Amino acid sequence: MKLSLAPAEGRVMKCIWESKEDLTVLEITERIREQYEKEYANNTVATFLKILENKGFVSRYKKHHSYQYHAEVKLEDFTDAQVINLRDEWYGGSAYELAVALLKVSDIPKEEQEKWHALLEENTKE
Repeated sequence: MKLSLAPAEGRVMKCIWESKEDLTVLEITERIREQYEKEYANNTVATFLKILENKGFVSRYKKHHSYQYHAEVKLEDFTDAQVINLRDEWYGGSAYELAVALLKVSDIPKEEQEKWHALLEENTKE
């Protein structure tokens, strides 16, 4: 399954992933308003959730008088898929070319540069 999200779907998923518990449409709508300063109607968020359910990203269940939405795709699985897709689609499958592009466009602080060096050393030992 190819894991892709439209920007609005991504905002909905981020709210669910960042939550420690399952959320209702109302809770997601409020979080989007607070975190992203986006004014979506509850019906709009419910539509996004239906799309996400059809894509396999969320499931829902009834609790009391409202539906709770639960992430079925883990954040790590989604972000890993995005990196792999970026590597394959734009850098010919080359992790090296992707890393070079990242390093060229990033203003990397010294402490992160040291982490890069340590990671390279760790992964090049025989």
